[in-house]
Amino acid sequence: MSAEPETEVILCPACKHTLRVPFDWLGQPVQCPECKAMFRAPARDGTGGLTEPELISRPASKLPATRKPLDVMLLLPAFGLLFCGVAGVIVNGITTYRLYDQPAAMHDAIQQQLQTLRQSGFGNDDPEAERDRLDGERAAQVVRVMRWAMPTFTVVSAVAFLGGVSIATRWNYRLAQLGCVAAAVNVPHLCCVPGSVAGLWALLMLSSEEGRGHFG
Repeated sequence: MSAEPETEVILCPACKHTLRVPFDWLGQPVQCPECKAMFRAPARDGTGGLTEPELISRPASKLPATRKPLDVMLLLPAFGLLFCGVAGVIVNGITTYRLYDQPAAMHDAIQQQLQTLRQSGFGNDDPEAERDRLDGERAAQVVRVMRWAMPTFTVVSAVAFLGGVSIATRWNYRLAQLGCVAAAVNVPHLCCVPGSVAGLWALLMLSSEEGRGHFG
């Protein structure tokens, strides 16, 4: 019975898979059984040690994918999402804080706005003796609605911001889509105008083949 050939334990330079190479193959081109990369096996050097394996080629499927630079058609709406998201979080967050910390001041401010609207024609059909009372009741109703609406839209603004971050960093495709929708529906304080443009633009780009390829 013939003895098995002596082998040397080496590492594939492509995938670092451990494999045994017969002494007769040292210095010869070999193929890694794990990743199919071709490399030149180490050879004996003058001191009795081994040289480093030399990578010859690796399969195209194993090559690391090169990331394309961020397309301007995605960069612009991504910047819009970031800007509208930050603006919405700041404005809605401050309003939310004032609604809970200074409810009386917010009520008076809204009542004053209603009185200004009435002077321009809104609510002039109300009885004159009850106008102040009706303005106060309407202001209280507005405050009650805003106490839950403002925190909600603060969160929506944060989602829009994360959508812009996701597009810019290729973080998460679904989160990017959700951020686009959030920007389009974030209506308080006129954020809906630029937000809708940026959100719908980015959503349209993300639905294209190039947009999906942007996230790999």
